[in-house]
Amino acid sequence: MNLLPSSPSFAGQRAFPLGSSRAGFSLVEVALAVAIAALAIITLLGLLPQGLEMSRKTALLTTNNSILEQIVRNLENMQWSDIPTTGVANKYYTDQGLEVASDSKEISYVAEIDYQQQATLPLTENQEPYLHRVIIRVASSSSPSFKFDPANRISYVVFNHLIAKSR
Repeated sequence: MNLLPSSPSFAGQRAFPLGSSRAGFSLVEVALAVAIAALAIITLLGLLPQGLEMSRKTALLTTNNSILEQIVRNLENMQWSDIPTTGVANKYYTDQGLEVASDSKEISYVAEIDYQQQATLPLTENQEPYLHRVIIRVASSSSPSFKFDPANRISYVVFNHLIAKSR
């Protein structure tokens, strides 16, 4: 189909056939598309803080579990006579849960292992000779001199573990 006028008598008429229009979107279509996109972006931005908080808590929980697993595994693999029954020991870990020295600049977690807790069975008051109770406290702190103060209990987590003589 010839779209251009073929004679001067068609001057001033459309160069497009009657059923077609120029390509493009109307103002209403563009406004609706922008409104839908803005609503989606605002919703995603609203969820971002919750997602970041959940990610932080998950990383903390994963690292705490890794540290706890290392400490418990070391205690359970010791000979019964080598497990301390008194005193407190501190261990230091990176943000990946790897143990480091107390003077390391990579300290992200401090763990305190309390060996001086008595292990008794329910309805008894005597110390069980073949059972040790260990209290493990883990804090997210870069200070090797972190104090596990009961008044500041919210800043660290506490785990109890019982070790039974099996050999």
